Amino acid sequence: MKTRTFVASSAREGLARIRAELGDDAVVLSTRPHPQGVEILAGAYGELAAPGTSEAPDAAGSRILSELARLRGLLQNQLAGFAWSASRRRDPARVAILQALYAAGFGGALARTLAARLPRGSEGEPAQRWLRQVLIRNLPVLPAGHDPVARGGAFALVGTTGAGKTTTLAKLAARGVEVHGAGAVALVAADAWRVGAETQLRIYADLLGVGCFVARDADALARLLPTLSAHRLILIDTAGFAPADPRAQAMQQLDALGVRRVQVVAAGQQGAAIEQALARFGQGAMACILSKLDEAPQPGAALDALIRHRLPLAYVTSGQRVPEDLHRPNAVYLVDRALKGGQLATPYALASEDWALVAGVEAERDAADAIVAHRHAG
Repeated sequence: MKTRTFVASSAREGLARIRAELGDDAVVLSTRPHPQGVEILAGAYGELAAPGTSEAPDAAGSRILSELARLRGLLQNQLAGFAWSASRRRDPARVAILQALYAAGFGGALARTLAARLPRGSEGEPAQRWLRQVLIRNLPVLPAGHDPVARGGAFALVGTTGAGKTTTLAKLAARGVEVHGAGAVALVAADAWRVGAETQLRIYADLLGVGCFVARDADALARLLPTLSAHRLILIDTAGFAPADPRAQAMQQLDALGVRRVQVVAAGQQGAAIEQALARFGQGAMACILSKLDEAPQPGAALDALIRHRLPLAYVTSGQRVPEDLHRPNAVYLVDRALKGGQLATPYALASEDWALVAGVEAERDAADAIVAHRHAG
């Protein structure tokens, strides 16, 4: 087992030297006070894992390495907490940006990126205005001239169960009737899994005076679409699945039929759920519809995902009325609403003493991810 001793004026400086000389997978074995600051004993993960040999470590060695990794994570957790406290004193403006984004539901990756880009000298109200403008500029929104309903074509609404696809489709159909006339709009029921899905769509079609057709699988849809070519707007209601459900893969087949996919995302979903949904349904989608905005006190997670995935927003829905509760997106309104959500007094809001803990947990998670990545690479 090869180890090295590092002496530095602070733990932060010592960790920086360890990463620079031993790499991101270095393992910290111990720390203790030193006349010059702190003394840290550390070693490269690969050298600890295979001392003097290329053979894989035995079971006992694996247990030792696991314990070392756990201790390393705990230490990084504590040091990250200390670093957070130091950052609050040294760079309060960037910390304020992080806190505003976290409180509004935005994720750590985007929050850290934006905080790092805050112009020097900005603080207080100017810093908050800068943050607002950056979010507005980076929220992707379809231009008015690219309104899918107005331009026409065949569109399939895709997404997870409960995202609001069928109600949203009815709102789009009502808008299509206003633009093109009832005879130019067709609805297609392609949800063969949800009980009552076809019946619900037929009720909407009867109310709007448009045609309603059924396609229970991709082959049936392929045969149906050529017969609907005279319609200016074809809206397809698809089945909703969990992102991990293998049946969700079938949505990719729509592309080969000339159907453009529009993902429906519920604004009130958890950030992790939205991320999984975009990874499964959003790849290749032309746009997104943010649904149920009226049910989302903190839509920051949804805006965060759209910004990072660069999936343009086509519409926003807010309520059950057809078609009144369908709106073209307004980036200024959405960003202001998201940031205002960070000011809500809820049991889930972080208190000032919680922030160091959050920083420590993120550091520990990042350390664990780095170890896993190293093992896979090896």
